[in-house]
Amino acid sequence: IRPKGRMHPRNHRHNWEMSLTQLKHETFAYAKQMAADQLAHGSQGNISAIDRATGLIAITPSAADYASMSPADIVVIDLQGNLVEGRWKPTIETPLHTSILRARPDVGAVVHCHAPNVSGFAAALKPIPIVLAEAAACVGRSVPCAPMLPSGTQAFADLMLTVLGQGSAAVMGQHGLVTCGPTLKRAYATAIAVEDSARACVLARTLGFTAQPLPAALCDALHAWWLANYSRSAITVRRSPTRSGKKPKAKNSRSGPVQTSSAGKLSPRRGKASKR
Repeated sequence: IRPKGRMHPRNHRHNWEMSLTQLKHETFAYAKQMAADQLAHGSQGNISAIDRATGLIAITPSAADYASMSPADIVVIDLQGNLVEGRWKPTIETPLHTSILRARPDVGAVVHCHAPNVSGFAAALKPIPIVLAEAAACVGRSVPCAPMLPSGTQAFADLMLTVLGQGSAAVMGQHGLVTCGPTLKRAYATAIAVEDSARACVLARTLGFTAQPLPAALCDALHAWWLANYSRSAITVRRSPTRSGKKPKAKNSRSGPVQTSSAGKLSPRRGKASKR
C-alpha cells in the first residue's frame, strides 16, 4: 500500500510504513485494554486511529473477538472507508469513525465502547452528568445523549457527529458511548472518565442519594488545567521488535503488559458482518 499522490522516495515510504505499523500495534493494544477494563465484551466496540500524514486509518475488524485478536488483524482503511490493507472487513461502524476523522482535523483517534454504567444512561436516553473532579478534568461538561437510531449507517454517523459537536464524548442512545481525542491515549482516557462519572451516579442512587453535578465553570477550569498539564501515558507501545526477534508488547501502567499473541482466528472477510 502507499498513500495517495506521487510515489515517495524509499526512505519516506519506510517512514510511513513504520508509522502505520506502530499505529496498528497501538490500536490493538487499546482494543485489548478496552476488554480488560470491561468496557466491551466479545466483539463489542471498535477503535480507530489515523496517520494524518498519509490519511490512512488503523481500525479494528468486524466481528473480532479481542481474546483472539493480534496486531496483524487490525485493518487499514482510507478516509472514505475503503479497505487498503488487511484480511478482514473493517468494523460495521466505519462510517462513524471516518465521519468524525474527516470533520474533525483535531481528532486523531476514535473509541466506541459499551461501558456498563454508560449503557444504563444510554438505555434511558439520558445525558451523563459530570459528578467527579477527575472526570471533569478529562471530559469537561456533561456528556450529551443522542436519540436512538440503528447504527452502522451514514445517517447514524451524521447524527452522532452533530451530537458530539466539538466535544470529546457522546452517548449513543440505547447503544453505547463514542469518544475521540488527538491521540488514542486521550480518546481512551475520556472513555474511562465518562464511565467513572456514570458509575458514581449509579452508586449514589443505590445508596439513596442523587449525585450532584459539578458547576459548569468548575468543569471548564478543571478541563483547561487537564489539557495544559496532562502527561500520563496510559499505554506505551514499543516502536520496534526486541533483539531476540519477539513481537513488541504494549505496557499498561496499572495492569501490566498487554499480550500481543493470538489465541485463535477471526472469521474470513467474506463472512457475515457483525453489528459491532
